[in-house]
Amino acid sequence: MIGLARGSRRRSLAGAATAALLVVGLVAGCQEEAPVPETPQPTIEVAGDFGVRPTITVPEGLTVAETSSAVLIPGDGPVVAEGGGLLLDYVALDVVTGETVADTFPTLPEIRSLTVDSLGAPLYELLEGVSVGTRIERVELGTAARPNPHVLVVDVLPVRATGQAREPEAGFPTVTLDDTGAPTVAVPAEPAPTSARFAVLVKGDGPQVATDQSLVLQLTAVRWTDGAVVDTTWGSGARAVALSDLGEALRGALLEQTVGSQVLVVAPPADGAAGDTLVYVVDILATADIAVDPAGTEGLVPTPSESAGAVERPTDPPPATE
Repeated sequence: MIGLARGSRRRSLAGAATAALLVVGLVAGCQEEAPVPETPQPTIEVAGDFGVRPTITVPEGLTVAETSSAVLIPGDGPVVAEGGGLLLDYVALDVVTGETVADTFPTLPEIRSLTVDSLGAPLYELLEGVSVGTRIERVELGTAARPNPHVLVVDVLPVRATGQAREPEAGFPTVTLDDTGAPTVAVPAEPAPTSARFAVLVKGDGPQVATDQSLVLQLTAVRWTDGAVVDTTWGSGARAVALSDLGEALRGALLEQTVGSQVLVVAPPADGAAGDTLVYVVDILATADIAVDPAGTEGLVPTPSESAGAVERPTDPPPATE
């Protein structure tokens, strides 16, 4: 009995082992195949601070399946209004070849307005509702004209002086600004100065204007005699000018100023503009080592005179108190 019992137990153990192997086999047979981990799609990398030409790295073998956009740096400035002025610095690369197909950073930023006519529908849609100070990336599929996809990085720059306000100087016209930064000039009831003068109302911290450079400006000019506005860029868009194409008073006042500054300039009739003493309020938005076509100096910005630099330069005033 004992022998039979042992034999029976061996059979039982053998049967249990067989059943266990069968279960394992069945479980193994029922298990789904382990998913193969997907290889992450390489992505375009953009490095650098706002306002500085970005470094764009396109990984080898990148496939662009659809158009996409992303805010890389959110802006803290005002939202650009419909029809409002825009100042854009951008760079675009061919995703396949890595070739730079557009780049404004070595030159002056582009002056546009937030309209479909100015931007075209795709860029308008990209910038609609954007705040000043924003950096946006756009990855575009190829087109019939340009089959390769490309990546575009756009910085939305300020269109007004953004530096630190200073205390106004005595004897100069009074300047007040509206919400957009557009100035209103009140001329004092006293005879106009007989020589060119200027005062820095806002001190920016951007690059310094040098001889032979060109600028992007916002500008308003009024007559000293009656305060009438005779020229303005506010409402029509900033203006690109060559420093050398400006009259003596403006040229002397803007030389060595910094981007982001606002400068008040009093130019006598001898400066060659409108036969009257003019008061300019100039916001310096950008500067670069390029030559702008003289056609950019439309309006009443005076033509250059033979002499230069005979402008009364002010002392360095303190920042405005809060």
